[in-house]
Amino acid sequence: MKRGWALALILLATLCATWQRAQAVQRLPVDHDELVYLPAAYDYAEMLKAGHWRDVSAYRGNFEHPPLVKLLFASALWASGAPEPEWSSIQARGPVPEPAWPAFRVTRWLSAAAGILQVALTAAVSPLGALLLAFDPYHAAYTAEAYLEAVPGFFALLAVQAFERARAAGEPLRQGWLAATGSLLGLAAAGKYPYGLVVGLTLLPFLLHARAPVRAWAALAMPTVAVFLLADPALWPAPLSALWESVTFHWAYSNHGEDVQKLQLPWFQPLMYLIHPGPARWHAGVFATGLNAWVLLPLALVGARATARARPVWAVWAGVGVVFLLLWPTKWPQYQLLLLPALCVCAAEGARALVKAGARRLQARRSARASPGH
Repeated sequence: MKRGWALALILLATLCATWQRAQAVQRLPVDHDELVYLPAAYDYAEMLKAGHWRDVSAYRGNFEHPPLVKLLFASALWASGAPEPEWSSIQARGPVPEPAWPAFRVTRWLSAAAGILQVALTAAVSPLGALLLAFDPYHAAYTAEAYLEAVPGFFALLAVQAFERARAAGEPLRQGWLAATGSLLGLAAAGKYPYGLVVGLTLLPFLLHARAPVRAWAALAMPTVAVFLLADPALWPAPLSALWESVTFHWAYSNHGEDVQKLQLPWFQPLMYLIHPGPARWHAGVFATGLNAWVLLPLALVGARATARARPVWAVWAGVGVVFLLLWPTKWPQYQLLLLPALCVCAAEGARALVKAGARRLQARRSARASPGH
């Protein structure tokens, strides 16, 4: 693709992502988990105002998720001066009440900014893939709400791109880029644990295949662990026991949680999300199109081989993400964001392959008609 067209598509994808997320920020009703994360963010904001960092590390509200994104929400709420809403007056799935709008606006836009940056980063790899991501209803919805997904997803994308630079073709693994990858991976995990896990598992086969020396493993692992611990204050008092408590909570919740038991979603539910535009149906008129959900998985399957040749890290990311979602017992729709950027890149390669195949077939027909006897 010519440079001018590529830049135009990158700009278009970013503008589309901004428009779609602006619509979602403004028009989406209150989502259930926003009523969990926002009160926690206000609790953190009070601690930050008072300078009580020890209280931040001891805070047990929503302990199952690391506090990094909630601390970012808290900082934004503190800086904006948005008053804390009366939570008892706010209902999940209902409209955002006018008095609560300042709190929702500032935190939703923080998420939306990270979501838009995800699209821009994807555009640097695949402009067409970024266009798919810009309008994907799941990505647009959960990066336009005060959810935890957008920020760690942004760091995960940066980690993947840094790792691609670390393994430049024909060269030994670059230590500096491995260290950058590890730092970003630590931030992704400190935002929400599965983002660090999925991307870490994505990188593993490349390190093994390259027979990476000990110093390369250290260059990646040491910054990962150090940044993860520094960015997760909940682990500071007792890192191992606090992390174990969080992990066991997720395991117990995924097997015995009230919501999980009530819904009884099948093991293949992530695939159902990928072929059904849920948010576009749940919130009519908010999203420009639900087409992505119908074409994304088929196109990604078509483009998997081409992506494995051109951008192998992204192809492995998509595969690891699908396997993780199928195995992970909790099947919430926002977990699709763990793999959507990679899947969109694969789908873009699939679309390109179909266009090339169609062009070859059309050329063959024209040649047959132009040959003698036709």
